[in-house]
Amino acid sequence: MATHHDTGYKELFSHPEFVEALLDGFVPRPISQLLDYNTLTSQPGHYITPLFREKLEDVVWSVQFKPDNAGQTQTLYLYILLEFQSRTDKTMPLRMLHYSAAFYHQLLKEKKLPSRQRLPAVFPVVLYNGQPRWTPPSSMLDMLQPVPAFLQRFQPQLDYHLVDVKDCLPGTADSHDNLLQLVFNIENALTADGMQRVAKEVADAVRSHPQRERIDRVLVQWFKRFLHQNRISIDLDAIHQLQEIPPMLADRVDSWFEEWKQQGIAEGREEGQQQGRTQALRQTLEKLIQLKFGNLPQEYAQRIQQADNSELELWTERILFADSIEALFA
Repeated sequence: MATHHDTGYKELFSHPEFVEALLDGFVPRPISQLLDYNTLTSQPGHYITPLFREKLEDVVWSVQFKPDNAGQTQTLYLYILLEFQSRTDKTMPLRMLHYSAAFYHQLLKEKKLPSRQRLPAVFPVVLYNGQPRWTPPSSMLDMLQPVPAFLQRFQPQLDYHLVDVKDCLPGTADSHDNLLQLVFNIENALTADGMQRVAKEVADAVRSHPQRERIDRVLVQWFKRFLHQNRISIDLDAIHQLQEIPPMLADRVDSWFEEWKQQGIAEGREEGQQQGRTQALRQTLEKLIQLKFGNLPQEYAQRIQQADNSELELWTERILFADSIEALFA
């Protein structure tokens, strides 16, 4: 049901504790076990992409690998794009390729690299908390038409790592007290009792944290945004510490969660109707193509599956006049 804006998560990821929690609990172990979290350093994330003159304001952190057997270290730049829209983005691989290139361009422009040093590695991460299942491709190669093997090395290649909040259920992270797992548990709570229990777990975990006051303050702000955006009507101005939230939720247990659930049902029904229309358009277009041109090649079937309603409607109109399947999708 969560649809709150990425502002709350950008605030969380401005603190190294949450970046560490992400890396330690939600990225592949072969990557996370190589990292020295003591070296996490926030990097500027404000720049203009050279291609579209688009201003980016995302979160960028650098972290060093642990020393290898020879005592050598290397800096790994972690690039996090926070994606919290209810609609998925089928062009995400291209966006991440574009953003990564813009990041490299900025490093070179500002001459931040020592002479003769190669560009650092980039690890793109998409954090997604929308309701529809994330279906876009995760690799740039999946967006390209298939080519012979000898041409593949000339094609742009980039993958990103997806963290879908809906899939981050308790037990996903290696540690039950992972700060980010506790935040995800709040988003994934399905009952009023579950929400209260998770809120108490968060408050208890932060109480023993070395940076208790600061982390408590950060999570209180995130929780307030979450409650407000999900129309859970409690007195937000009266909340100053995490431990104050569970009793407030308990006071309205008979009403607030039902209001929240009904809102989610309405949003889910609307989203379901939209998805049903999209699927119907896809099926209609595929049937028309088969009737007019015969078998549907895989590359065009993939384009249909990744298309939005406007593209599907355009192709359905075009098929009346197209004399080949290539002309239809030109």
